[in-house]
Amino acid sequence: MPEFSFIQFLSKLENGDKRFPVNFLFGFNEFLGEVILEKFSDLFLEKRTEFNFKRFYFDDEGSISWQEIIEEAKSSSFFIQSRKILVATIRDQKKIFSTKDDLNLFSNYLADPNSDTILVIYISLNLTLDAFKALKREKLTRIFKSLDPGKINLVNLDKISEREVKEYIKKYLSNRWIKISPPALEKIIEIKGDDYISILHELNKMEIAGGEDKNIDSEDIEEIITGIEAHSIWELTEAIEREDTDSYLKILNFLFLNGIKPAIIIGTLIAHYNKIFIAKFMLRNNINVNDVGRALNQPGFLLQRFIALTRSFSAEKLKKIQKVIYNLDYESKTSGENSAKLLLENFIFQIRS
Repeated sequence: MPEFSFIQFLSKLENGDKRFPVNFLFGFNEFLGEVILEKFSDLFLEKRTEFNFKRFYFDDEGSISWQEIIEEAKSSSFFIQSRKILVATIRDQKKIFSTKDDLNLFSNYLADPNSDTILVIYISLNLTLDAFKALKREKLTRIFKSLDPGKINLVNLDKISEREVKEYIKKYLSNRWIKISPPALEKIIEIKGDDYISILHELNKMEIAGGEDKNIDSEDIEEIITGIEAHSIWELTEAIEREDTDSYLKILNFLFLNGIKPAIIIGTLIAHYNKIFIAKFMLRNNINVNDVGRALNQPGFLLQRFIALTRSFSAEKLKKIQKVIYNLDYESKTSGENSAKLLLENFIFQIRS
């Protein structure tokens, strides 16, 4: 049975498709399910009330039955005021159609669902991502195969692609009259990697950052997501590579004054030098520059600069910097924030020595 990703299903809703009588929402990232429920309410109900939007809970304490939910679903009528959204929230995996009779009852309703009711089966369990994958593989897939695929929408809340998330960001911001540049989108992926779901948590910050000029470019992204201004962190690493003590301390002080925590700066430096180390290894093994960029999530507008920097580093110098920065990371985590600031200030002197 085909599955929709969160973004695919939201697009389906927004495009005016009305075929949503029965829906399964499942996955570790269940906060996305709430977004879908809100969209259902906006598009299907004139005004949300306790009578037309109802949640039922299948948990270890509840006494709700599928018979009760099905009867409620059948009671809706074509009058706008009589439409209903019913959400069957499963909080105990033993209650996912625990008996054959429950599944038969649901299957019979699915054969002729009430078009004036949106019925949502919402799997809401306290499981890890891997445990959700196991539940889907071992139980949910078997249930889905027993149901009529033409009458049900399956929404996998953990399914998302890079292309989808980029399009979603552009559309979300465009609806708020904010334009985001292609390099800025690439920068988001560079920072977040393939953790696409976490990018959706940053949308409100991007909306705020759009400001009066309603534009977001690549130099804005690092500050939005990590709190560090992109030009500052590049200038900081360039000062380290030049062993320019004065510039390094000025940039570091600028970051501290703007509230950037030492742990964030140290983590950014570790990630930066690890990428250089990996890139040197890949280039030494004759791997194509573009493949290096893709492997290390380096956007096109930064790739040549990054490769030039990588080639300029001697293996000996890089090894020395990594040793010092990892020792700095360890010491900073055991000595408090003020001590970490002092350790960062001394970092450039350790490199020069």
